[in-house]
Amino acid sequence: MNPSIAPIRALLCLFALTAAALVSGSAAAASASPPKVKETSRDSVVALVAPFATSEGVPDWQGFAAQELITDLFAQAGNGSFISSKQLDSVLRRKDLQLYDAADLDVALPIARALGVTDLVVGELKREGGKLVATARRIVVGGHAPPPPPTPSGDDLASISVELADKLLDAKAKVGPLTTNATALEEATLCWLDLVKYPLQPRVGATPPLDHADALEAHCRAAVAADPKLGWARAGLVILLSLKDQGALARAEAKESQKGRFNAWGYIAEAFSARRMGDLPAAKAALEWGIKERPGFLLAIGYLAEDRMEAEDYKAAVAAWDRYLKKAPHHPFALAQKGKALGYLKRDRDALSLTRQALDFDPGDPELLIELGSRLIDARQNQEAESTLRQAMEARPPRPLAWLRLGWLYLSQKRVQDAHDVLVEAVTYAYREDEARTRGYAFLDLAEVAGLQGKPGEAMEYLTAAKAEGMKKFPCAAESLKALKGKPEFDALCAAQAPGGK
Repeated sequence: MNPSIAPIRALLCLFALTAAALVSGSAAAASASPPKVKETSRDSVVALVAPFATSEGVPDWQGFAAQELITDLFAQAGNGSFISSKQLDSVLRRKDLQLYDAADLDVALPIARALGVTDLVVGELKREGGKLVATARRIVVGGHAPPPPPTPSGDDLASISVELADKLLDAKAKVGPLTTNATALEEATLCWLDLVKYPLQPRVGATPPLDHADALEAHCRAAVAADPKLGWARAGLVILLSLKDQGALARAEAKESQKGRFNAWGYIAEAFSARRMGDLPAAKAALEWGIKERPGFLLAIGYLAEDRMEAEDYKAAVAAWDRYLKKAPHHPFALAQKGKALGYLKRDRDALSLTRQALDFDPGDPELLIELGSRLIDARQNQEAESTLRQAMEARPPRPLAWLRLGWLYLSQKRVQDAHDVLVEAVTYAYREDEARTRGYAFLDLAEVAGLQGKPGEAMEYLTAAKAEGMKKFPCAAESLKALKGKPEFDALCAAQAPGGK
């Protein structure tokens, strides 16, 4: 490897070890008060159940299990739209927070605003006199004070979740909880505690390894053995089998996971498995079928929109994000992503307007500032774009995407050394396994920087590094890389790239 790239790899390792020192304080201080959200009708509810806090004597896994049990019951009732634990984890991870952190209302409430939620459920599990007791409340986000919390109690979490779902979310248990088998519930939860963190969406770059995959599979299999009808556990097996390239077994398991009752995770897992096998129409069909079953299945709607973004079908992406916003009109990420799609369609004024609207709902959010900076670049408002991205770069933990976008701005301005320095930082900060896409784009831009610096060998190494991160399109026609044309390694890379490469 060229010695100029080696320091980047070293910095990646160093940063991964010291990143915790960059975490900011309470997430509650991350944003100012958003515009007042009107109280919603039953059909327009966007519900988020946070993991329950657990006191001494209650294992931590039960807090996550309570979240899944109640969310599932709300989905079964079809009373509105629901935010999955996967969506919650995605927002928390950008802040270097864990799912359990959302058990704290000071964390959960601003996160709920960032997810466009209208109704938030928070609660706690504790032991009293040998019994498991739950206290919980439903909070109208941006609305009035919540009612006094109900306090159902019982001997098992499944029955408690049924009572809470009914009292808090008017979710009548027509089909019962996910499972009434305590062993199956524990094993499935232990399987999904790590699976929920794994990137399952269409736009992930290189597929990262999954730590303890064999142990997770053992948990899911134990859950299925204890309760063969537990589709949640079978959905976990679908993902794990797919990662072992056992696609046929995974797809069969996906069908089993969807029998008997609506299982949101079954459709997500089936779509993931189909994408792994290269069957994109089947992946889309699985998500569409899940949405047909429950129109408020926001995770599936979002994945369909991301799929259109990945395919660079921006007109369809706009329509897909509109579909999402019809269910969750105050969702900042969906607003910003629609703005991004409009930006690609050269509708810069509309794109900027939507992105600013997203920031109105979640002021100061670093991810939204990055999107605003990007839209400003599209609109050739470069000075404001640089200022906005610099503002996003002040956030802690660092958002590597801010450095990536600023590096691109400098590259487009032929500020070669500035671009190089900022892009190296982007790679350094993008140390997590699920940030392969960001690293990949940074390596592509660094290749063009190296080309402009008259370093074709280094440029080729950056292109190879981008490929290793899962990138499939390369700037083969870039003037900065013309010195590489005719080189076997470069020509082979360009010949094998995905259609539509730059």
